[in-house]
Formats: sequence, C-alpha cells, structure tokens
Amino acid sequence: MVERYTGYQTLSLDDKELNKLYQGEFDSSPFLKNEYVIVENEGKIIDYFCKKEDRLERINFPALGNNFTGIMKPRNPQQYCAMDLLKNMDVPLKLITGNFGSGKSMMCIVGALDMVQNGLFDKVIFVRNNVQVKDTDQWGALPGDLYDKSLPYLMPFCDHCGGVEGVERLIAEDKLEVIPLAFLRGRSIRNSIIYSMESENLTKEHIQLIMGRVDEGSQLWMDGDIKQRDRAAFEKSQGLELMVERLKGHPLFGYVHLIKSERSEVARLCDLLD
Repeated sequence: MVERYTGYQTLSLDDKELNKLYQGEFDSSPFLKNEYVIVENEGKIIDYFCKKEDRLERINFPALGNNFTGIMKPRNPQQYCAMDLLKNMDVPLKLITGNFGSGKSMMCIVGALDMVQNGLFDKVIFVRNNVQVKDTDQWGALPGDLYDKSLPYLMPFCDHCGGVEGVERLIAEDKLEVIPLAFLRGRSIRNSIIYSMESENLTKEHIQLIMGRVDEGSQLWMDGDIKQRDRAAFEKSQGLELMVERLKGHPLFGYVHLIKSERSEVARLCDLLD
C-alpha cells in the first residue's frame, strides 16, 4: 500500500548523519520540493528542514500573530511545519488538512490577518461553499443582504478576530471581503490572500475555479478535513486528494497534514467513535 503524501517526513539521524545535514552534504533527492523534514536524534525532535531547490534548508521557529489574537506558537511538529508554510512568501498555493481541532483554520486566519496587518497583502478574500452539515435539515432562505446570509458561514472566522464586531470592522476597513463560491467566477483578485475554508466540500472543478482567480500578488490558502465531507458529490470528486497528488513537488505548491487535535481533551475523544 502506497502511503499518502502528508507534506513532511520524520528522519531519525545519528551524529554522523546530522553533521552531513548541517554541512549541506545530506542527500535531498528522496524529498519533494517544499516537503518538510522533521529531524530526530536519539528519539527526540531536534530540528526542522524544508526541501528548497536541490537542498534541505533549516527553518526558523515560526510564529503568527495579529492585534486580535496575539502571538500563536506551534504546539506540535506538524503545526511547526504548517506555520512555516503560511509564512513562506515563495509558495503562493498552500493547503493544510487535518481533523477537527487540529488548528488548520485558526492558523490560516491568524496568519492571514498577520500578513494583512503587516502590509504584505491588501486584504483577505474569504471563500466558502455554502454547504450545511450532512444529514441536517435545510433552514430555508436566510433573511437579509449578502453579508447577513454569509454570516453563519463566517462564524469560524469571527471566533479568531473578536467576534462579529471584529469581522464587521475588517470589512469596513476593506481588509476582509466575503465572496460566496457561487459568485466567484470571472473575478481577478490581486494583492490578496484568498482563503478557502472547509475545502473538503469542493469538487475538482470548484478548486480549479478558485485557483483561476489568483492574479498578481495574491496567494491561495486552503484548509479542509476529508473526513467531514457533507455531500456525495465531494466524496466522489475527491478534489483535495487530487490536488495533492497532482501538485505535490511543484515549487508553487505547499502542503501539510495535521494529525493531532489541540482544541481540548473532549475534542480528542471524537476519534474514539470511529
């Protein structure tokens, strides 16, 4: 059985191999571009590297932060890699997957606001397919204007930027724009982070549509959990898996799969029900 690509590998190296690694003499050919390497020595994680060009480069400790959340630091090795990916300006197409509570959405939101606040991008373009959780009844037409109808899907964003008032302030300051997936066709988006949340509920064609909106100076950040798909069409298309399989190793694409829930002890119990 072929192991699924996760965007990183863990290497256990002895002292001699470590010397080669730090001297730039370690063979990097087994790794794909933008793939992370978690380095262990004597059973302990001691450092992190990433494949750049034809070599492994050491990555510095990553942290994200903004005026809403303060500083966010990685809590596990996979978050370490994911945060570095989000900060990497040379990789404009980023995907983070993981189960509930693994921190994928929080990192994307905190990181995107960090970069907008520091002037690296003009705004965040929030994109989410308006799909309700499977096996729940439809609520019918929501009242209000486009913002009012989008608000229920924006609440995960609100959780990390001071609630609804924070979102409204960002929109008023033109730092956040909400675009339903249905209205995205034809747009050409520059100097922005396009953030696609819950991307497991996208088909291959949806992903192609969103990727096609990226214009000069923009990046596309996506997150998702393939275990939380809410329609058979998304399970059949498997857009995220196809994206990883076709784009892994491309210099413009980076991917990290998170494996540990950091939300709470209760949230970690969810996997026991599988």
